[in-house]
Amino acid sequence: MNCRSIFTVMVFLISFVSQAQDFKTNVINKKWILVTEKAEKSESIRFIPYAKDKVTLNTMIWVFRTNGRIEYDYQSSEDVEACLGVDFLDLDVDACTWRFNSASQSILLTLKGGYASIDDFVLKNEYDFRSIEVENSEVGFELVLKKKVFYRNLN
Repeated sequence: MNCRSIFTVMVFLISFVSQAQDFKTNVINKKWILVTEKAEKSESIRFIPYAKDKVTLNTMIWVFRTNGRIEYDYQSSEDVEACLGVDFLDLDVDACTWRFNSASQSILLTLKGGYASIDDFVLKNEYDFRSIEVENSEVGFELVLKKKVFYRNLN
C-alpha cells in the first residue's frame, strides 16, 4: 500500500469515528426539535437544537437516551391560546428505540405510534447520521434513510 492509499483509508476511518462521536456526544440526552412532518414516511428526519424561542404551536421535542430509548414531549409557545384540530404524532415510548451500529455507522430506529391513535404504524429503519448546520452556526442533525427494514401500517 502506498502513502496515498494509507492516507485515504485514514481519512475514511476518521470520518466514521467522528460521526459516531458526533452522535454520541452531541445528540444523546439533549433536547431536539423534530422539524420533519410525517417522519415515518420521510426519506430523512431532521432535528434542530431545542431552544424555548423556537417553540411554536405543538412543537415535538425528542430526547435520545443512553439506554437506547426515546422520550418525547410537546410544547407550545406561551402566546398560543388554543390548539384545536391538530394531528399529534403519538409514540409508544416503551416500543421506540434507537441503536448505533459502529460497523456501518448507521442508526437503527424503531418507532411505534400514530396520529390520533397510538397504533397506526410500526417501523424499523436504518439511517445514516449527518450533522447539519442550522441558523446562527448551531448544529442540528439529520437521519437519512439508508434501508427500510420493516414498515407496517396498522390501520
